[in-house]
Amino acid sequence: MPKLANLDRVVHQKLRVRDDVARSVCRGITMCAVALGEIPRLVIEYPLAFSMNPETGEYVCVVLFGVDPSQNLFWRDDRWNSDLLPLNVARQPLAVAPTAVEGGPGLAPCIDIENPGVQEAAGERLFDDEGKETPYLRYKLSVLRELVEGEQHARRFAARLAELALIRPIQIELKAPGSEPRKVTGLHSIDEPKLRALDAATLAELNANGYLHAMYAMLSSLAHLQILARRAAGAALPAQ
Repeated sequence: MPKLANLDRVVHQKLRVRDDVARSVCRGITMCAVALGEIPRLVIEYPLAFSMNPETGEYVCVVLFGVDPSQNLFWRDDRWNSDLLPLNVARQPLAVAPTAVEGGPGLAPCIDIENPGVQEAAGERLFDDEGKETPYLRYKLSVLRELVEGEQHARRFAARLAELALIRPIQIELKAPGSEPRKVTGLHSIDEPKLRALDAATLAELNANGYLHAMYAMLSSLAHLQILARRAAGAALPAQ
């Protein structure tokens, strides 16, 4: 579990971050929530789908890192094996936590002080000798802002699609050389026939909100599941 502390320019002035090590906390996750705006970028390499919260019935837009619930295929050789980083990976070791601000509840930037990439000996500094934010920290804070705002947009995106009955469960059969075909269940995606049947006014609304492009991007991204299945099959082969 992360041990979060509110980011403080005095308390944390000497801290440094090794990004490659900080991302190791993500090696055991097989999916994470995404911001709406990062979908067109992530679709180049990752499959994207919806996961349904069984308690609330709400849909969450997620990026997938494998086809097996116990295997992250993007973590190899002690590093994240892609230059395309989801925001929830790129933000490490920073996070946000609820806090009281003038006018009501808010969010404060925090650092996971038990993240293995956080240290004083090596890595990128968070604050300079005068206690001012370094360019590195400003970049990380911008990632947090983009993620917080983008996840809110993603929730509205998913809620609107659910309202239009445009999300359906999917079952995909994955085939990889040297392994038995397997079916992936529990995921949801866009109901393409219903999407094509929408009236012009609804399509215009979805397009104006930036949803239409994201929907087609998510549909095309599912082809990456076959690629990940082949990668998983290769990883399972015994060394020669």
